Amino acid sequence: MRQILFSLLVSIPLLACSTKEAPGHDHAKAGPKQGPAAAPAPAPHDHAASEKRPHADHNPRHGGLVTMEGDNHVEVVVGADGAVDLYVSDAVRTPIPPKDVAGTITIEPKGKEKKTLPLAPDEAKGSLSAKGPAPDKADYTWDLKVRGAPMKMTLTVPAGGTAAFADTPAHHPTGEHAHGSPHGGVVQSLGDGHVEVKLEKTGDITVWMLDAGEKPRSAKGVTASLRPVVAGAKEVQLAYDEKADVLRGKVDPVQQDHLDGVLSITPAGGAAASLRFAFHLEGHGHTGHEGHGHDGHGH
Repeated sequence: MRQILFSLLVSIPLLACSTKEAPGHDHAKAGPKQGPAAAPAPAPHDHAASEKRPHADHNPRHGGLVTMEGDNHVEVVVGADGAVDLYVSDAVRTPIPPKDVAGTITIEPKGKEKKTLPLAPDEAKGSLSAKGPAPDKADYTWDLKVRGAPMKMTLTVPAGGTAAFADTPAHHPTGEHAHGSPHGGVVQSLGDGHVEVKLEKTGDITVWMLDAGEKPRSAKGVTASLRPVVAGAKEVQLAYDEKADVLRGKVDPVQQDHLDGVLSITPAGGAAASLRFAFHLEGHGHTGHEGHGHDGHGH
């Protein structure tokens, strides 16, 4: 027994000596003793930086609808009382002072005489403003000079003004009512169901009617038209395709990677509505590929 205790007492200091570090040992240089070095964590996505890319941000700042021509943007706000405000910004949505912009707004209600109003700078709001009649599905055409560059576009505004447009955020929503994309298009709520719109680079438009669970329902009896929110674009009436049970139409080939469109639609036996859709077509070539939308547009 004494011999065993003696052996243990001798072995303890020997073990301590064997683990003692040599003079000058540097942990930093030696590195970890076991396993490979851990890979660095990926850098987090910088949403603020991405929003500063030209034409990457079409989100409204004032509750209106954002349009784009060349390197400039205009957010259009039409109130139910007829007040019109245009907020002009550059390619990365930096506001352009109203004093650097001049122009007019022409309001043409369907089947009625059009009226052209001068736009006055409102420095307090940062907008160009005018007061027209209460909107009732009228075409609003602004003709501007933005720091010398022309900018002209037409938007069909429903009764109630731009607030009547369904809001389409830039990013796919989360929560209780996130939408799918059964056919690769953009889905929005409409009445007790949904509507899906697919815009291709070729300019081909397809519209599906969907129920509350985003299952197909008949498009028979539905009337609709779509206007791309780009300079010179015309409103295109969509026709019913009985074989596919969808609505179809065609606009000019799409040159942009991001494009908003306003769909005016009346379901069979339902009420008319205007919906804004944001289409994202980047990475799909110039022709023959569908546009993928994040429900959300729409600007």
